[in-house]
Amino acid sequence: MKIMEFINAHREDEDYCECLIHPDGEVDEPLPSHIGRLIEIAGEDSATLNGQMEKNMEPLFWMVEYTGCMSVWQTRVVAPTQPTQVQEDVLEMLYDAAFLSPKYLYEKPDTAYAESVGKARKAIEEKRRQKEE
Repeated sequence: MKIMEFINAHREDEDYCECLIHPDGEVDEPLPSHIGRLIEIAGEDSATLNGQMEKNMEPLFWMVEYTGCMSVWQTRVVAPTQPTQVQEDVLEMLYDAAFLSPKYLYEKPDTAYAESVGKARKAIEEKRRQKEE
């Protein structure tokens, strides 16, 4: 949904709303959970993604990098290494609407996550190609 639809739908909520911000600025509810919804957005099954994720990596950071989505809570934002300007604009709108704490934590994965995701995309695509042959 569009950011203003999300803000208007949740303006009266007692609990602050969590959301995911897609690279195109669309806002999504993180149901059943942030990671669960990111897996759905990725379009791959969780076993495939888990098999590609390096064991020392935080799943949320890896999935944010894989999907390009921002994961947002009232006090914390996990953004991909290269968030889009539209995502940053939507985040600012959430902040201006008081959906974020004044001193929320803004985190990004380091370059090791971007490299891991790049390798994973190639490996998943190669497996898909092999299945088609």
